[in-house]
Amino acid sequence: MRCIFCKNDSTDSVSVEHVIPESLGNTKVVLPKGAVCDSCNNYFASKVEKFVLESDEFRHLRSNQIIKNKKGKVQEIKLLIDGEAIRARRTGLLEFQIHPEDFESFKRTSSKEERQVMIPIGGEPPSAHHMGRFLAKMGLELLAIYWSGCEGWNNYIVEHEGLDAVRKFARSPSKGEVWEFTKRRIYDEDSSHVSSEGQKGQVLYECDILTIQYSEACELFFIIAIFGMEYAINLGGNGMDGYKKWLEDNDYISPLSRKPFIT
Repeated sequence: MRCIFCKNDSTDSVSVEHVIPESLGNTKVVLPKGAVCDSCNNYFASKVEKFVLESDEFRHLRSNQIIKNKKGKVQEIKLLIDGEAIRARRTGLLEFQIHPEDFESFKRTSSKEERQVMIPIGGEPPSAHHMGRFLAKMGLELLAIYWSGCEGWNNYIVEHEGLDAVRKFARSPSKGEVWEFTKRRIYDEDSSHVSSEGQKGQVLYECDILTIQYSEACELFFIIAIFGMEYAINLGGNGMDGYKKWLEDNDYISPLSRKPFIT
């Protein structure tokens, strides 16, 4: 086995790579040990995913949706109570556990007859550099899952020169390098959906690979929706013209209306 990012031997690697981070609720979409080596796994966690998941946008999303991380904890945020920042973790729709070190401040504000409590619902998104790399990393990994059922898939994806640009951007980009990606809301964050089995529930994420076929070539796009916010990136190079044209030709319907990985 060789790592699909650094191409080094990964036979002895023990990490199981989650295509979508566990901190976004993923427990199902995973690659086998060695598909991503331990070194690359640790690198992505600290140098890419951290900057996305710790951005204000994703911190508040994870808190508001009560998504537990791998340690079983909900993201801590700062409530504004009469203008004073109080650290807390959400335990219910309007229920919070106050940080022990901020409890005295909370008691002081809660003693007032009237008070204003503000719960953050959004915030500054991650940088385009980190978000693009985050998408590139997940896209190549989902492609590996799709191809993993074929004999010789590991060598094929490792040696595929057409994927060298996206693997380099994800793992070892130039300083400040940015790849174009698209972002749009395709349904409300709290929307309820009905599955093909007739079950009703909320969609945490859904993702797929869109193949756009031309006469002599094709383009591969990774598409993911996280609580209804759709992102797309080109796995073949830095440019989204092909996807934008596909959307125009298909009345701007999301490719995820097909049969994506969904949870």
